[in-house]
Order: sequence, then structure tokens, then C-alpha cells
Amino acid sequence: MMDDKIGAWVLEVKRYNRRLHLVSSALEKDLEAGVRQTMSLLEHIPEPQIADLGAGSGLLSIPYKVMNPSFEVALIERSRKKCDFLRHVIDALKLQGIRVIEADPLKESVQPFPAVMSRAFSPKETLAEAVMRVVSTPGCLYYFEAGTPEPIVHPGFERQEHFSKGQGSGRLSLDVYRITSR
Repeated sequence: MMDDKIGAWVLEVKRYNRRLHLVSSALEKDLEAGVRQTMSLLEHIPEPQIADLGAGSGLLSIPYKVMNPSFEVALIERSRKKCDFLRHVIDALKLQGIRVIEADPLKESVQPFPAVMSRAFSPKETLAEAVMRVVSTPGCLYYFEAGTPEPIVHPGFERQEHFSKGQGSGRLSLDVYRITSR
């Protein structure tokens, strides 16, 4: 059974998805299962202060905040329309200790956070640079990706753990990186 707030968020994602392209059509078809799979991996993140880089629909940050009501969560998103959607959802769910930062960290400064999470960041080639501009050193990156992703290769990233949920094309992976240097 899904939490009422997460169920309400799922309904809003489905309501706005056609206009805003919040999630892929494949994920939208069984969004509830995708959320449950994501939440099972979110349990491996113990960070009381974290930013969701490329927050999009809030697929990481909204469930994470609901699961951890006392934690501080920032949603970093460059699309104004998606930021408006995220603000709408935060207000509708009456969430506290969560804020939206409308910014492209590759182009503008964003305060450093001790930890960052992201899912299917696009384009992936710019992920390391974006993370380095948002995370403090030392810090952590929690990266979610469908399937079995290749590790991120960067001199300042050290992969600590790998978790996976599901099977075949329905597999979701979480890689935990320690950010050791700039």
C-alpha cells in the first residue's frame, strides 16, 4: 500500500505528464511499481541534507522527503515548467523542509550540498561536472539508472556501493559514490 502523499503525487505526475514530459511513457504506464522500486533503493540513502540534481518530476525527492520528513531536501531543476510543477506538488502535499532551486548548475552557481542524488541525468556526459559544481568535498553522489550502468569514471569519484532492484529491463540500479576531490 502506497502512502497517501505519494499516491497524490503519482496522480499529479500522470495528470501533467503529457504536457510537461515528467517521466517516460514506459515509466508512466506502471508508475506505482516504478515508485515502489525507487523507494526500496532510497532506503539506502541516510543523508539528512540532500539535493536532487535534475529533479524533473520529483521521482527521487518527493518519496525521499515523505519517507524522511525531518530531512532537508532541495530540488535542482533547470526547466521553469517542471519547477512550477514541483512547487505545485510541494504545496498540494503540504511538505515542509523541501525547496525548489530553478537553476542549471552547468551555467550558474548553486550552493554546495553534502550529498546529491540524481536519476538518469541527461546528458550523462555532463553529470560529473554538474555534480562537482553542486556537491561539497568530501561529499556523496547517489546515482540511479535503469539496467546495469557502467560506473562513472572521474578522478574525484570513488564508487563505494552498488544496489540493484528488479530484473532484466525492469532493473533499477543505485551507485553510491564518495566525492573525494575536485
